[in-house]
Amino acid sequence: MEPVKKLRIAIVGGGIGGLALAVTLKKLGVEEKITLNVYESAAKLTQVGAGVTMWPRAWEIMKNLGMEEQLIAKLSPGQEQPTMDKQRFYFSIRKSNQKEGLPIVDVVGPGGAASFHRADIQSILLHHASPTLQYHLSHRLTRYLESKDGLILEFSNGVTAVCDLLIGADGINSAVRKTLLAEGKNWTDEEIDRNARPIWTGIHCYRCLVDADLVRRESPESKCLNTVTNFCGKNRTLVVYPISQGQQINVAALVLNPEKKGAYVDGPVVQQSKREEVIEHYQGWEKDVDVLLKYVKPLESYRSQSGRALLLGDAAHATTPDFANGAGLAIESAYILGHIIAKVLEKNLAHDESATRISKVYDEIRRPFCNTAAAASRTLGEMHNFTAPDFEQYVDGVEMPADKVSELGALIQGRWDWVSASVMPDLERALGMI
Repeated sequence: MEPVKKLRIAIVGGGIGGLALAVTLKKLGVEEKITLNVYESAAKLTQVGAGVTMWPRAWEIMKNLGMEEQLIAKLSPGQEQPTMDKQRFYFSIRKSNQKEGLPIVDVVGPGGAASFHRADIQSILLHHASPTLQYHLSHRLTRYLESKDGLILEFSNGVTAVCDLLIGADGINSAVRKTLLAEGKNWTDEEIDRNARPIWTGIHCYRCLVDADLVRRESPESKCLNTVTNFCGKNRTLVVYPISQGQQINVAALVLNPEKKGAYVDGPVVQQSKREEVIEHYQGWEKDVDVLLKYVKPLESYRSQSGRALLLGDAAHATTPDFANGAGLAIESAYILGHIIAKVLEKNLAHDESATRISKVYDEIRRPFCNTAAAASRTLGEMHNFTAPDFEQYVDGVEMPADKVSELGALIQGRWDWVSASVMPDLERALGMI
């Protein structure tokens, strides 16, 4: 009797989502049944980026994967690990486009959240990845092709590879998504490019890190040093929280251009910006914002027709950052997908049938949920930017009456219940479908 061939799995993209899937598969003990290759476009394995917020849903998964102790060691002073056993402070929402800012609401809910530098999360995931994981740098996917032997992957460096199951965790400009969406359609190259491109929300997000000591010297009582705060104004929001054990402050300055909402993005989606460009958008705001911006240093369908290619993370459901949960959604999807793969492998099916079952269940479980989460984030962003219905008139310089401030606070608070709910019922439902 011939030995059963291993299921060949390829993950395109070595970020948080791709690594979380690799770690999940290792923890589930399926290494003898699969070969796993991760293809990363970068020339070296650098751990880049700014802040990441982790809510109870993702924390529960990371705990299950054996990472809780290392995550606790990276918490900033005053932070606790997110658990679902009691009500906790989430963050403050403030009306800040005036010299004397005023509170809108302190959002509370079960569990709370913890904030980290993205590099710390990537480092912990890499520590838990299998030593046998085959990690290929300088491999930028250009397309994949269907064949009887599996999917043929073509990379810009001239290398080709073959897999039975492809997971596209390659970000907002996903090459996997581009090929997947064009399947079965007689599109020109121009039509493929246009339909695969992300549609812009109209938001520029300036990601910055600030040395906490600089802020502390000038403003020891600054809210930015120890709390998560959303400073809000008309078409502008500044999301601020401490990371790196309190040594740095993560800043996400969001500027909405309503006239560009729904446009296609041309050119690079990430580029350097000048500090003066960020400061200009927040002239006349309250003191905590002024002090903080002095010191900013700017940084830079889910399945194919055959069922052999899947999308994960930003490649599948890029979202506005209003829930601060993009990385969390990717970790959830990776964890559920890993369990689906392990369960299907127990049945010793032909590889094409395995891939079809895996992708069908994954798509049915994760696509509706993640699309709903992305839509909810856009709605929350309208509240933060004072563009939600009945709040459009409160432009800079127009006072918001106390009753409207309270109304807005209640609307924002009511949007947050889902971030503390466990993902395990969805996992159980997925496994029950196999």
